[in-house]
Amino acid sequence: MTLTNTMVLGNSTDREGGGGIYNDSSGMLTVTSTTISGNLTDGYGGGICNGGTLTLTNTTVSDNSAGYGGGGIGNYGTLTLTNTTVSGNSGGGIYNSGTLTLANTMVLGNSGSGIYNYYGTLTLTNTTVSGNSAGRYGGGIHNV
Repeated sequence: MTLTNTMVLGNSTDREGGGGIYNDSSGMLTVTSTTISGNLTDGYGGGICNGGTLTLTNTTVSDNSAGYGGGGIGNYGTLTLTNTTVSGNSGGGIYNSGTLTLANTMVLGNSGSGIYNYYGTLTLTNTTVSGNSAGRYGGGIHNV
């Protein structure tokens, strides 16, 4: 599936995650020049929950909320962000227990860790992680 110049706004789920988008373990999703905002879940990934393969380019993931983690994005699969902004999410910016690569990306002003890496693989290149706030550990990046 491909989303280009799209808006995913104000959706919710009380399931495992993916208030705006849920990409299953067999899913391949490419998102370009898209806004994902104002989505909510009781689980992981208020904006997006990814278990498959997901590529975000020139995209904004903002002002989403998750009950467990990854207010912006919950990742269990393979996720690549390029020229993307993850900001203002509640429950953290990105929760990762898969493979996460960020290039030329900003993770800003999230409530909860900017990036919570839970036994995943994390690679950052030319990326800014700033102004995030967590209750206990790793306001910017929490690596387990």
